[in-house]
Amino acid sequence: MISDIPEIDIKKRPKEISEMGFIKSMREGNTGVGFTLETIMGIKENNAGEPDFTYKGMPFELKGQREDASSNVTLITKTPHWYPLSEREIIEKFGYQDIKGRQALKITLKATGDFNPKGFRLEFDEDNDRLNIVHKKGGIVCYFLISELMSKLKTKLFENLLLIIAERKKRGTNEYFHYKKAILLTKLTEDKFKEMLRKGLIVWEFRADIRERTRGKGDFFVRDHGPGFRLNRRHFDKLYEKGEIILDVDNIQQKSLEYF
Repeated sequence: MISDIPEIDIKKRPKEISEMGFIKSMREGNTGVGFTLETIMGIKENNAGEPDFTYKGMPFELKGQREDASSNVTLITKTPHWYPLSEREIIEKFGYQDIKGRQALKITLKATGDFNPKGFRLEFDEDNDRLNIVHKKGGIVCYFLISELMSKLKTKLFENLLLIIAERKKRGTNEYFHYKKAILLTKLTEDKFKEMLRKGLIVWEFRADIRERTRGKGDFFVRDHGPGFRLNRRHFDKLYEKGEIILDVDNIQQKSLEYF
């Protein structure tokens, strides 16, 4: 319920957390930086479609990021419309034998115009509101509706994002974070999403195989590992039209930025 979502002053709270210095991670692994930040700010892990917090009544998403982040993160998971080929037909026709002897297809696709090593790419058809998945020899095998992608993206990230960047250090096996920089990002737009797809910064990853069923009906089934659109952590700001630095302990002079 919206009443359970905290109201947080984004002008004051990041500064207070930064003044705490290095904080021991409250969770191991990549998600530790975000989970620790949410815990300190009194934000509970919530379901997709719910904001992390509100500020002056406006919904916000919160993301913590290591300043040396280099890995991709999932923006949204989304299954395409399986037409004209079904998921199984695509794997059977264009897949390969994996190390376990199963017919599989594990690929990363871009919309830069180049086909990947398995002969796939993403291709815009804006007249029909579509982002097609195209095979070099087989043509269009399935597609996304761009409007559906944007709807899910805005549900996941909202129009407003508070991105807080942390310096990290290791002490033995423990990781510690000093949250030093906060950027307010606003106006998530379809144009920015498309631009980043065309630049190859956003990619779509598909991971599935056909395996034998051990129980239930049928001999075989498709095991789908969650197809998703992914983006390098360093490029989150490029999804938004405007950015305002509201905290930067390494640069006392605060200023607003217009991205691109």
